[in-house]
Amino acid sequence: MAATPRTHPPAPLRLVGSQPSRGRQHRPQPGGPDGSPSTSADGADASGRFVLTARALAAAARELDLYVPSFQSPPRSDGLDRSVNRVAGSDDCVVAIRVRGRPFGAVVADAIEGVVVCNDLTAPDAGAIRNELWRAVERVDRDHRPRQQPASPTGAAGQPPEAWGEAA
Repeated sequence: MAATPRTHPPAPLRLVGSQPSRGRQHRPQPGGPDGSPSTSADGADASGRFVLTARALAAAARELDLYVPSFQSPPRSDGLDRSVNRVAGSDDCVVAIRVRGRPFGAVVADAIEGVVVCNDLTAPDAGAIRNELWRAVERVDRDHRPRQQPASPTGAAGQPPEAWGEAA
């Protein structure tokens, strides 16, 4: 099959961030003063933590026989930290959460609340479900936290680890 000839020249390329497109203002990019991505206290990328958290919540929701919503970041509206949208004509539900510039605990709380809202849980059930979802997130944080390694193979008073339990 022959290629279709172009009827117009290709649009010129412009550098990302050089000008707002379609009259919109660019969102300020939070993070470090040098433009580096936002990070949590332990140095993990906040977006990566959000992905791990969303996966853990999805797995926990499946185990609890709950509907698993889609997670995305950020919400479409600049003024919101979170939104829950139901897709018209289907049972789909999207939980959108702003990650950058917020404490990660607030991000997790919004994600958990999104699961509760998408499943239309009532007060008696919602409390127990929230607790289970928090436990799932705590397991992820515990399992993916970087391990602290000793600075040297020697321990107290310069002794090797085998001698730590022995009396001097």
